[in-house]
Amino acid sequence: MDSDSRNLQSVWSEADITRVELGSTDTNWVLSTFGDPITKLSYADGTEIWKYRNRSEKDTEVGLFLIFSVDVEEERTETLSVEFTDCVVTNYWIEEDRF
Repeated sequence: MDSDSRNLQSVWSEADITRVELGSTDTNWVLSTFGDPITKLSYADGTEIWKYRNRSEKDTEVGLFLIFSVDVEEERTETLSVEFTDCVVTNYWIEEDRF
């Protein structure tokens, strides 16, 4: 079995996420660290949610009975959602999709 992974689009890393402090990290820091979000949602109560996306691809080749070989491709998308109230981070979460 042989495996090869590559990032197709990377905006944020786990190290970046650990630096986010709920209640003190502000929109300016998030914007300078992660850049412009792919989506900005604004709600009537003043809350905003910014979304960022990372995409990666994994290509795995599996040998079967020394005769056949199967190539399996998997694309993974992680979406980081950052919630702001009064320009300060109040929550964040990561959603993962695999195709």
